[in-house]
Amino acid sequence: MADYSIWMLEYAHCPTQPVSSVLCGQHNRGEMLLTCTYLVLKGEGHVAMVDVGYNYAGPQKARADGFGVTDWQPPDQVLAKIGLRPQEVDTVLLTHAHFDHMGNLQAFPNARFFLQQRELAGWEGALALGPRYGFLTQAVDPSDVALAKDLVQAGRMTLVDGPVQDVLPGIHLRPVYDSHTFGSQLVLIDQPAGRWVVAGDNCYAYENLTGLGADGVFVPVGFGVGSQVNMIKALDEMLALAEGKVERVIVGHEAKSWQVFPSWCSADGLYAAEIELAPGEKSRRP
Repeated sequence: MADYSIWMLEYAHCPTQPVSSVLCGQHNRGEMLLTCTYLVLKGEGHVAMVDVGYNYAGPQKARADGFGVTDWQPPDQVLAKIGLRPQEVDTVLLTHAHFDHMGNLQAFPNARFFLQQRELAGWEGALALGPRYGFLTQAVDPSDVALAKDLVQAGRMTLVDGPVQDVLPGIHLRPVYDSHTFGSQLVLIDQPAGRWVVAGDNCYAYENLTGLGADGVFVPVGFGVGSQVNMIKALDEMLALAEGKVERVIVGHEAKSWQVFPSWCSADGLYAAEIELAPGEKSRRP
């Protein structure tokens, strides 16, 4: 068990996300706000991140604009809110390869990256299928996949095959194959006060876990390449790993997070949350 400070940092948001893409089958329910975030962990001699967001330039700008994502800010500005710089990040745990999670690898020059082998191979195969299969790849930038392959060759990206215990002290990886993506993975953070489960995009909102009107029936996300069965099993697994405590599941796109965790909004209109602070870590809240 380790002791990390954990922050959830918003780098952009999407105010017009269709509800049906968040909650499968909930058509004609309009739109909702989704936040775009990454997680930062500091402790045990490491500065680590879960996911890296994207770079708002070139094809990624067009892709983000197409999804209605707004108010993007670069990592140096976002990390500065907690007194860190991208150059200090030594480890990045990638939940999956969608552009808003793996689209800014080049911004972290000193980091080593971890991704499930089946995730990279799955997207290589999907991109090779051609434009008629474009529905599968609409959230993946081919240049991100190419860069990931280059980083593997350079020894800076490790492709893991299945669960990994203690990828860093107290931090573990659990794959949920053929769910939201081919090789999505959950990130578990074991702290003295209990375990945090980082959902990746296998959960977009608390309602995926609690059910419609809190009826307890899992609702899979409405956007993905795997089966709905596997998406529901992923929800069940993350809740079991959190010992049934929804409040211990960190949902990176859930805008309600800013009411759940101690948070603040900066002048750029973006939020940050102090999920947990290790002993001796000062609060960055204004």
